[in-house]
Amino acid sequence: MNGRKRAAVKASSSSIPCVNQESPILPFRILQLPRRTIYEILARLPIKTLFQCRSVCKRFLRFISDPEFAKLQLSKSQVCILIKTLPLQNASKRLQIAHVESSGSNFQVSKLNFTPKSNLPTIEISHMNACNGLLCLVGSEKDYNFYVCNPILGEFITIQPPYKDRQRGSFWGLGFSTMMDQYKVLQSYYPVVESNNRYVTAEIYTIGTGSWRSIGNAPIDTVALPFNAFLNDTLHWFPCTPNGSEFIHTFDFNSERFGTLPPPNHFREDDKKFTNHSRIGVLEGCLFMIYFTNSNRFDIWVMKEYGVKETWTKQFVVENLYPKQGSWDFYEPMVVLNNGEILMLYNNDAVVCYNQKRKNFRGTKFFRTRSQFDATAYTPSLVSLNNVTKGEQISRMQGTKDYDKPTDFQDCVDCGVQLDNPICNFPTFGVAYGDVNYHADLYGRNTENRCAACADRLVTSMKSFLTLWNM
Repeated sequence: MNGRKRAAVKASSSSIPCVNQESPILPFRILQLPRRTIYEILARLPIKTLFQCRSVCKRFLRFISDPEFAKLQLSKSQVCILIKTLPLQNASKRLQIAHVESSGSNFQVSKLNFTPKSNLPTIEISHMNACNGLLCLVGSEKDYNFYVCNPILGEFITIQPPYKDRQRGSFWGLGFSTMMDQYKVLQSYYPVVESNNRYVTAEIYTIGTGSWRSIGNAPIDTVALPFNAFLNDTLHWFPCTPNGSEFIHTFDFNSERFGTLPPPNHFREDDKKFTNHSRIGVLEGCLFMIYFTNSNRFDIWVMKEYGVKETWTKQFVVENLYPKQGSWDFYEPMVVLNNGEILMLYNNDAVVCYNQKRKNFRGTKFFRTRSQFDATAYTPSLVSLNNVTKGEQISRMQGTKDYDKPTDFQDCVDCGVQLDNPICNFPTFGVAYGDVNYHADLYGRNTENRCAACADRLVTSMKSFLTLWNM
């Protein structure tokens, strides 16, 4: 290396506080890093760790509450599994979000639990779907309202239907229009008319306007709307009774029009009768659908380029299925782990893992419940309804704090214990390669507005942060 190149490398490296095995302990303040660098590091943390980091200090709180950071975090958010329990009658339902990583033959699982009245606006959740980390919940038959919420932040809005004396149709959903930068709720209903021809009408609610608009008749009345089926500003579903040449139906939130997507070339007319047993959704950022080739095998087809029929690809072949529990069993792919294994929901009562190399299934025990449950892929986010609802009345769920308003804290930010002498200021500390644990412990114990017990729980979060910094 010549002198000029050596000088250039030395100059560039000296401007970045890098850490390596040859360097001694290098003192610096994390907050002296460029804001964009801090954003890039934080955006890669699991949602539970990131949420804990909101309580580190006021500066971190402002960073993570920044709408610009929320968009960056959503683009890099790690796919989790959302569990909705289906308990016995008179028992409350709950949601659970789990971030799962593979570690050899084991799993590393980080969970967040959400209970009714604390993190959810209604106890009786009959259906739900998701869009950009926001959930749209539909209550029981007695509750005609829609609830759009972010359970991570404990925020929700209530959307009332224009009329409560008519029968709601079977399809609805939350979506987002990139062109208009607006969230919208779609629903179908049966008009109250004296006629034997019970056609279905669709209407749409643009969040922030406070009103519904009719968009004409809907092409179908009975659908199997999956939870994880929003992609490219469009909802996707299989109709329960397919008609016509296509059986992937869509609704585009940009044009507000219904449409269809072509299936893979080899699909035949007879395949439509099996859509009740198949699944459609989003896997690794692409639209997928399941095709059963026989009773002991199914293929997972992925549309590599959205809307282009020729890009349907047989991405996975799943063999050696479990012995049938009924006439048909249901498998729903949710997450592809970093070791290539696929986590799937099996018959709404188990999450199983398929190994592509060994071509076999194994059970998982990180979801324990006595009742049935629904599970699906879910991308959590820190998108605040304050930044997307444009005038809607936002409610906060019981037991959640308004973290978006930095104040001069007087209590422990975690447990609420009164602090006689809160510790303030980020510490100036050294970071040495291979010595992350020590400095994470030091950092966790010297953050502001935290009692000693809660500071211990923050240590794990800061280990994750510093580990990313050292990578």
